[in-house]
Amino acid sequence: MGVRLLLRCLVGDLKKNHEGWAMETEEYAKGIVISGRVKDADLAVELFMEAASVGKRTASTCNALMSAYLYNGLDWKCRKLFIEMKKKVVPTIVTYNILTSLYGRLCLVPYMERIFLEIKEANLSPNIITYNNLISGYVSAWQFDKMEWMYAFMEQGPVKPDIKTHLYMLRGYAHWKKVDKMESIYELVKDHVNEKDVVLVRTMIAAYCDSSDPDRVRKIEALMKIIPEEDYRAWLHVKLINVYAQENLIERVQCYINDAFNRNTRVVTKNVMLAIIATFFRCNAVEELAKFVKQAESARWRICRSLYHCKMVMYSSQNRLEEMEKVLEEMEQSNIKENILDYV
Repeated sequence: MGVRLLLRCLVGDLKKNHEGWAMETEEYAKGIVISGRVKDADLAVELFMEAASVGKRTASTCNALMSAYLYNGLDWKCRKLFIEMKKKVVPTIVTYNILTSLYGRLCLVPYMERIFLEIKEANLSPNIITYNNLISGYVSAWQFDKMEWMYAFMEQGPVKPDIKTHLYMLRGYAHWKKVDKMESIYELVKDHVNEKDVVLVRTMIAAYCDSSDPDRVRKIEALMKIIPEEDYRAWLHVKLINVYAQENLIERVQCYINDAFNRNTRVVTKNVMLAIIATFFRCNAVEELAKFVKQAESARWRICRSLYHCKMVMYSSQNRLEEMEKVLEEMEQSNIKENILDYV
C-alpha cells in the first residue's frame, strides 16, 4: 500500500512540474506500466484516460494499459482494450506480444496461434519475445510437439533462441519426460539454472523420478545438492521415497520415510505405499515393515490391505505363526475388513 501511495505522489509531482503543458506520451506510458507493476490498475486507467483526453491515445499508451491489465490478471479488459484499440490505433508488435503472452498463459492455443497469423498479415516481424511467448504457451498447454517444432523453426530462422527460450524448452522436455533432450538443453543453461532457478531443478528431478534412466539415482542426488535444505517440497519428498523403493535402496527409503514422519508429510498414494511394501518384502525386512505399518497408521498415511498381507506372508515364511495371526487383529483395529484371501 505504501508503494502505491508513493507512486500517486510522484505522479502528482510530475503533473505539477508540467503545469501549463501536457506530459509526453512516453511519460504517460511509463506511468501506466509502473502503476500496473505496483498493482494499482485504477491509477493506470486514470493516466490512460488523461492521456487520451489530451490527444495522446497512441499505440504506446494502449500497449502500456494492456500490459498493466495483463500483469493484474484482468484478462478480459486486456482483450476488450485491444478490440477498441484497433478502431483508432494501429497495433504494433508489442501489442501482439502482449496478446500471445495472454493467450499462452490461459492455454488458449488456437487464439494464440491466430494472433501469430495476424502478425504476419500485418506485415510485422515477430521478435524473440513473440517466439518465446509461443513456446511458453505450448509448454503451458502441454502441446510439446508444437513446442519442439517452433524451437526448430527458430534455430533455422533469423530470430535465434536465447536463454529464455532454452529455459522454456528445458521445462517442456522435463514435463514431456524426454530426459535425453532435457539434458541437452540443460547443458546450455546449466550455470543459470543451478544459481537462479530452483523450481526448474525440482522439475528436472521429477522428470528423472518418472523416467527409466538406469543412472537416475545418481542424477537425482546431484541435482538435490543444488536445492537448499529449507526449500522443502512434500510432493518431491514422496517422489523420492518412491524412486528409492523402486531401486530397492532400503536404507534411503527408511531415511526419507522417517524424515517424512518428522515433517508431518503424508503419503496418500496407493502406488507409493505398494512400492515401499515391495522393498521391505524383497529385502526380507519384516521387523522394519512391522514398525513402518504402526508409524503409517499413526501418521494417517494411506493404509491398504497389502500392508498386512505382506506382513502375514513374511511371518509365515519365517514360521512365526502366532505373529501372523495377530496381523488379522491389527487389520480389524484398522477397520480393514477381512477377506477370504486373508486366510489362503
